[in-house]
Amino acid sequence: MRGWFKGLNIFFSIIGVVVSAVILLLLVTNFAAVSTFFSVLGLVNTQSLYDSNSDSLINGATEGIVASLEDPYSRYLDPVTWQDLESKLEAKFGGIGVYVLQDDEGRHKIVAPIKDTPAFKAGIKNGDIIIGINGASTMNMSQDEVVHQMRGEPGTQLVLTVYRESEGKDYELVIIREIINVPSVDASVLDEVPGTGYIKLNQFHTQSAREVADSLNNLVGENHIKGLILDLRNNGGGEFTASISIASLFLENGQEVVSVADSYGHKKVHQASGQSVALPLVVLVNGNSASASEILAGALQDNGRAVLVGEQTFGKGLVQTIFQLPDGGALQLTTQKYYTPNGNDINQIGITPDYIVESSEDDTQDLQLQKAVELIKKQLF
Repeated sequence: MRGWFKGLNIFFSIIGVVVSAVILLLLVTNFAAVSTFFSVLGLVNTQSLYDSNSDSLINGATEGIVASLEDPYSRYLDPVTWQDLESKLEAKFGGIGVYVLQDDEGRHKIVAPIKDTPAFKAGIKNGDIIIGINGASTMNMSQDEVVHQMRGEPGTQLVLTVYRESEGKDYELVIIREIINVPSVDASVLDEVPGTGYIKLNQFHTQSAREVADSLNNLVGENHIKGLILDLRNNGGGEFTASISIASLFLENGQEVVSVADSYGHKKVHQASGQSVALPLVVLVNGNSASASEILAGALQDNGRAVLVGEQTFGKGLVQTIFQLPDGGALQLTTQKYYTPNGNDINQIGITPDYIVESSEDDTQDLQLQKAVELIKKQLF
């Protein structure tokens, strides 16, 4: 027992020395900056007209450290925000059933209401701009705050105010929250082309690869499809690993899906593994296809496995890692840049489709889908 205590004392002594060394190094190399930090902290605590508490000060400092990176994808997630993100990745939460994207003007736009959810039934439309939640303006809210405000206990009421640009009108909608089981896949057989399957992939979460595989098995085994259209439009991404698993459903064993490199120059190549299907394949993309969607689209295009139709993709070629923190929150930090199999860096550039087909809200027909159907027909007949 004495030996155990002695070992423990030595361990903590070493930890103490390391921490002291780090603090000393900071003081020596950044004396002015460290002194300024503690001066500001002291003045806020003793001289400010407004009350402060240690938790809010520490959270503010933490957020400031991450913000100094000037990286829109790195952020400190407080415990509530981290819980919301976990729920999204696990694809089950209480809410109304919408995907939200903050545009360049800071507006919170509904990308798409999920079919058969409270938002869908209430008449929410793609492109609606959220301007109020329960009477409070969303003007100064972050995207995380908007999402959090819309979620809540099933059976509770939400008053959502949206502006519909196409009509120039505001709508105030009373919506009752429900448990939202978010399927990432909507699969069907196209009536226009016998033997052609259609899979709409809405996001990449922990269950997405299984859902795509199940849909493929059903379409091939029961419906005997001979070709497939994979729709990645308005899919903002999600789990990195899900994109690799889904790419593996279409690529041969050992084909490159994506490579990633960190700040030290360490590079890792991710390859396809497992069984794949050899169906003719057309992929639909647009300006809201981002991140994991671009990994999948880039892998299929560069390997000559699919033809891409639509518009230039978003251009998010960065990978974030989640580090859980002692306060119950997490740090979402950009840790890697990714490259398509041909070595292309698509960050802030995007992927150019093989066939560019523009789309607008005024279109009465889905011209991009029509082009995909035309291309599938050429491969099948």
